[in-house]
Amino acid sequence: MKLLAGFWYTLVVVVILIAALMGYLDEYTYVNWNKAHLVEKVGIPILFITVIGFWTLMLEDFIENDDTDHRMLIGFFLYFLNLIAILVYFWVVVYRRKNI
Repeated sequence: MKLLAGFWYTLVVVVILIAALMGYLDEYTYVNWNKAHLVEKVGIPILFITVIGFWTLMLEDFIENDDTDHRMLIGFFLYFLNLIAILVYFWVVVYRRKNI
């Protein structure tokens, strides 16, 4: 489950970064939620659920496994710098541990 969630979250982050760098997200800047398109009204909550769910999975993995070095530093980064730190934690710790 964690590997599937990690690949999904990585895909979501990469697609959003590519879209932002290519300027595709510029047309979706709006002030009023009532003027948002249906894709935005569905996509933004799905993105929010993806981020919170994967962050919860990585925090659970961090708390369950005591084999990581520098636990205080990693815990600080996972809790406060969650959007990028959970992606790094997945690829450096979880994915490596699952494949060994």
